Amino acid sequence: MRLIGPNCPGIISPGKTKVGIMPGHIHRPGSIGVISRSGTLTYEVVDQLTRAGLAQSTCIGIGGDSIIGTSFIDHLRRFKADPETTGVVIIGEIGGSAEEEAAEYVSREFPKPVLAFVAGQTAPPDKRMGHAGAIISGGKGKAEDKIKALESAGITVVRNLGRFGEAAVAVMKKA
Repeated sequence: MRLIGPNCPGIISPGKTKVGIMPGHIHRPGSIGVISRSGTLTYEVVDQLTRAGLAQSTCIGIGGDSIIGTSFIDHLRRFKADPETTGVVIIGEIGGSAEEEAAEYVSREFPKPVLAFVAGQTAPPDKRMGHAGAIISGGKGKAEDKIKALESAGITVVRNLGRFGEAAVAVMKKA
């Protein structure tokens, strides 16, 4: 048994199983893995993926609190080993260093295409934005630093959430 994360929306493998509050009707069985710190943005991205014809293998909402259950890397390892998953989406947000750690892992060990979005790009420092983990503190956890780390690892970062679906199609077609 694994604790996905506190205050998270759960996990869904469309057509197979669902634990949590993910809205099942927007998910379709397919090959794109999704790992997200933000519940609501997970639903937005999945809806765009589905409308763009990119269905999902498994979608995991790990939550964004400062005390975690599983990390991006835990799930990237699983997606790496999963022959049904051909590409991965990471939805991050300000605060902490999880996205930077995931970027380092991807650059070293992850062969599949990865897209990312980082929420909180316009958040002011030292202000809590949403839940406990979404705070830029002591100069760490800024969106711009996360984006730089992700791009340096070869991950395509989508800066406009409204264009995530079309960006995902372009990246996955290249792969």
